[in-house]
Amino acid sequence: MNEVGITNLGPVPERMTFYEALASMRGQRKYTINPGHHSRRLTYCEVMREIAREAASDRPDMAKIIDLAAFGFDFGKRMDARMKELKEMLA
Repeated sequence: MNEVGITNLGPVPERMTFYEALASMRGQRKYTINPGHHSRRLTYCEVMREIAREAASDRPDMAKIIDLAAFGFDFGKRMDARMKELKEMLA
C-alpha cells in the first residue's frame, strides 16, 4: 500500500537535501504544531512541542529546528491517525 499523502509526503527528490524537500512541502502539512500546548503526557507529539519550545529564540539558526519539529509533529499525527484507521479496520 502506498502511504504517500497519508503518513508521509513522499521521497526526497534528487539533488535536494532532506530539509529542502521538507520546506518545499510546507503547504501540505495537515497538522500544525502548537508549542504553547502542554499535554503533560509522554508522547511523540509532546516531544516535538518541547523541541519547538526549547528552540524558540531570536537566533535565526533555530528557525530550522523549529521547522523540523513542526514536520515531525505533522508526520507523527499522520501516523497516529493511520494507526487508528487500520486498527478500526481490524475490529
